[in-house]
Amino acid sequence: MAANSPVLDRGYANLPIPFCWIAVAVSGDLVPGDVKTLHYFGTEFVVWRGEDGVVAAADPFCPHLGAHLGESSQVIGNDLRCDFHHWSFNAQGGVTSIPYTKIVPPRLKRSCLKMWPVTETDGVIFVWYHPTKAAPKWEVATLPKCPEGDWILAQTHEWIVNIHCQEITENGQDHAHFGAVHGVPYAPKGEFRLDGWVRRNTVVAEMNTPRGPMQGKIDMCATGPGQSMTEFTDVTNVLMAQQLTAIDSGHTHQRWQLYHPAGISEGKMRVTKARMRDLVKQVEQDMPIWANKKNLVQPFLVEGDGPLMASRTQYAKFYDTDEAAAAE
Repeated sequence: MAANSPVLDRGYANLPIPFCWIAVAVSGDLVPGDVKTLHYFGTEFVVWRGEDGVVAAADPFCPHLGAHLGESSQVIGNDLRCDFHHWSFNAQGGVTSIPYTKIVPPRLKRSCLKMWPVTETDGVIFVWYHPTKAAPKWEVATLPKCPEGDWILAQTHEWIVNIHCQEITENGQDHAHFGAVHGVPYAPKGEFRLDGWVRRNTVVAEMNTPRGPMQGKIDMCATGPGQSMTEFTDVTNVLMAQQLTAIDSGHTHQRWQLYHPAGISEGKMRVTKARMRDLVKQVEQDMPIWANKKNLVQPFLVEGDGPLMASRTQYAKFYDTDEAAAAE
């Protein structure tokens, strides 16, 4: 790019960040005693894991005299101790200890530090984000029942994508791109259903498999804008758990965990690994497009494009606006 070239407005800077349960780490990233500052949702916060294994998340500044709790703080037992004056906070935000005073005032014991709702499931840590700090409106989804025994975690992947998180969600409703970008022989045909905060897609499509093109089924369930489970069934069975985490309005942290059923044969394992490679290849084919495309509020759509505008209407519920509140 030339030195004086203008920076094009891609239309994402003014898009809000949707409220939802958002993945902030995988469980192994935070061991007991760890304290980390995380930068998501266009802001930052501090997470720690106590000796009991419980994760807590809080606003980053100590309410005493403003020290940053991500700098040199320590986990003592299950509490976070600020390095500035050694005030200690529990996972509910209450002060448990002040070393230089005999009595901790009751109002500080009850709640002093502003906390973020946290839950941990299936190896992922989620924090509830809402711009006005409203309470969680739904629970985090868990892995669906495995058709054969238990799910085995086979692969994990993550990417930082130069786009607003809404675009990645919308990509699954863009039926026409499957042929153009991914070489799928025929446009998928499917059912698109909305149920409160949940979106479900069942798609029957021609898929490229190691045994050649064949018809397969894709069942996807998205709970809020930050979490989805997609099961691929053809000659094999693969479950993709996906989390989309807004870093800011123009960048998204995308995480995948890929599972297969336990006890599959060696031959089926080869097919399963090939299916997983193809899934990763497809999303990486999308990424150069995502990184450079523009958000069009009123796109020109034709028959066969898929339920893009229906998807946007549902997605608007996850923005803290008067329109979204009326839709609840």
